[in-house]
Amino acid sequence: MNFLERFVSFFLPLGLGLYLLISTYFGSDLSLLPGDLGDTRFNLFILEHCHQYLTGTVNDFWNATFMYPEPEVISLSDNLLGTAPIYSVYRLLGFNLFSAFQYWAITLAILNYTSAYFLASHLSKKSWFAGIAAFIFAFSIGLAAQMNHAQTFPRFAIPLTLLFLLLWRERCHLKWFFWAVLALTYTFYCGIYLGFMTLIPFATLFTFIVFEKWALIKKQLSDLKTALFYGATLILNLSLLYVLFAPYLRRSKSNTLHTYEQVKHSIPTIESYLSAHPGTLIHRPLENLIGGDQFAYWDHWLFPGWLALIGLLAMFFLSIKKSVIENLSFSNRNTWLLLITGCITFLLFLRVGGYSLYYFLQLLPGFGAMRSMTRIINIELLFFGIGLAFLLTILAKKSRNYRVFVFLIAMIILLFDNTIDPDYANTTRKKEMLDRHNTLVSKMKEIPPGSVVSYEPNLDSLSTHIIHYQIDAMLAAQSLGLKSVNGYSAQAAFGFHKYWMKPNPETRSFWFGQFEEIDDKDVYVVH
Repeated sequence: MNFLERFVSFFLPLGLGLYLLISTYFGSDLSLLPGDLGDTRFNLFILEHCHQYLTGTVNDFWNATFMYPEPEVISLSDNLLGTAPIYSVYRLLGFNLFSAFQYWAITLAILNYTSAYFLASHLSKKSWFAGIAAFIFAFSIGLAAQMNHAQTFPRFAIPLTLLFLLLWRERCHLKWFFWAVLALTYTFYCGIYLGFMTLIPFATLFTFIVFEKWALIKKQLSDLKTALFYGATLILNLSLLYVLFAPYLRRSKSNTLHTYEQVKHSIPTIESYLSAHPGTLIHRPLENLIGGDQFAYWDHWLFPGWLALIGLLAMFFLSIKKSVIENLSFSNRNTWLLLITGCITFLLFLRVGGYSLYYFLQLLPGFGAMRSMTRIINIELLFFGIGLAFLLTILAKKSRNYRVFVFLIAMIILLFDNTIDPDYANTTRKKEMLDRHNTLVSKMKEIPPGSVVSYEPNLDSLSTHIIHYQIDAMLAAQSLGLKSVNGYSAQAAFGFHKYWMKPNPETRSFWFGQFEEIDDKDVYVVH
């Protein structure tokens, strides 16, 4: 490929993906934010807390100022430490917290695309279709149900983790092992869910590589210097993980883990991958195929588009015939290993009736803390994208002189295949968030910094769910340097649930009763 071809094959899918993402979830005038008034603003609170910690405004990261006086309250949720510096850059440039969140999310989409492009480009030896594989990973319609979960946005370390493992397999150089393990550790810092889920394809691919290269690895380990390097890499990353997980381990002593019976409803089924998000352009018969009595059915809208689905299935069946792939630009062995890795990942996170192999994963340390397995689509789309690039490479080889037309036709189909009517997208107007924020800030601005505040609205006149008012209070108190009794997280701290649903003097007293030496008289109450 010449420079122009590389330029077009990289930037055209990226431009199309950003157009779909921004027009659907942010608005052409950036007047929207993806998600609702709940999880989106909670993730925004975490990002702003990280920014305040990085800039020295707050001195303690884990003891954030909500659900006061619960200690290490950040350990109730994801922490977003890995990509908070990106958000912080936009805050330092002068953007308000809602605009900084928008640019943070868009920047992550670009990074997700770019990292997947690097992996697909390496597999395909820089073919025209690496950008299309990256498009599926970063912008697929299969992500529509995930847009309310901003903690799943930072996915760019996942393709790099697998890419570094493949480079380690090819070159057996110590540095690629180091970067692969470090990228996996960084994925945990980007999101706890993402880290645990990425651990499965990482462990699968790593096992295959060790089995294949065992003689060479064994020889390397016989050298003391090399063995020490491998050991130091593991010790360094285990230390970094311990720093991250120590508060969560302390939290686990007071919080119970989820059982398989409690989470099995969230494990995807075959129907999940055929159920499309409402508002598609050409998939109306598949919209909300899962619904009715399925708990949290909206999380099961995982349909990745026909092109991606056909691409992955074609890759699986065509790869059985060695004669089909032996002359392709795709690296045969690496593509085979990723295909097997993707199949194993898919099967481990698949439910048939009430049964799933995830039952055994649930028994591993850490996996019992997760309760939403549909988020595995954030990783599986990487394999969907590679499968589509594989299929298009075959088609282009059969019409060598028309590969650019294969590329352009695929781009047109991708546009129709991944379009959602913005009216159906899960978004909230930025002005609504700003108005709620500014209104409450104005009510609290006279309270001395460092004070404890409890926002207790009239429960009979709420216009939205009570948790939205809890988050209103969290954000307003955070902006003013106050400690908020109000709070919201992935789960309530022990004893907080009554106040969570009905913040009033009685439930506040019950909450404070869980602690010693807390004087209710020192609390500023805002109505």
